[in-house]
Amino acid sequence: MYIGYFDESKKNITIDDQKSIVMSYINKHQMNVDIFFSSADFSSIIAQINSENHTIIVANIACLGNKLEKIKDNLENLMSSKLDLISITEEMHLKSDDTLSEAIDGINLAIKIRSSMVSTITKKALNKKREQGYKLGRDFGYKHKRYIWEGKEEEIIKKLKSGLSRLKTAKEVGISVVSLYNFLKLYPELKRGAK
Repeated sequence: MYIGYFDESKKNITIDDQKSIVMSYINKHQMNVDIFFSSADFSSIIAQINSENHTIIVANIACLGNKLEKIKDNLENLMSSKLDLISITEEMHLKSDDTLSEAIDGINLAIKIRSSMVSTITKKALNKKREQGYKLGRDFGYKHKRYIWEGKEEEIIKKLKSGLSRLKTAKEVGISVVSLYNFLKLYPELKRGAK
């Protein structure tokens, strides 16, 4: 039995494009698809399929999830449910016996490679910043501020009351205009006089 699946999450290609790809494939191979499912969560579809030895057809591998880890988990669920997968764009026909476990091994390797690359790139970037003289991290005794304007309240109030515009006040104090507007929410009496 063939089952069509369309990913409704906004992270994949549109459902219309997915349907177009799947229908073209079905017509080209003269297949009879028994049922179509549409959902944003592929794992919920696996739970709805009761028996083994069915083949799920998807437009692309991204239908299984928006992260490699999620795709790997869904492939493992397919394998444990003894379901096959056809991913049209990648031209993959993964059977629940050997090819599906090979694909899972490949994705595991890709995940390891990616995390290793990210780690290496991050270390290099941090070392480069140190070599350029940047101090990394927080100063000893640093106290986390709740707001960017903490310690600058009196200066802000003084500048706004003197008639300085909001934009100039924000620039002179060294905060963004958005932060200044958030500050004004706490001091509504200043809002009326400031421009």
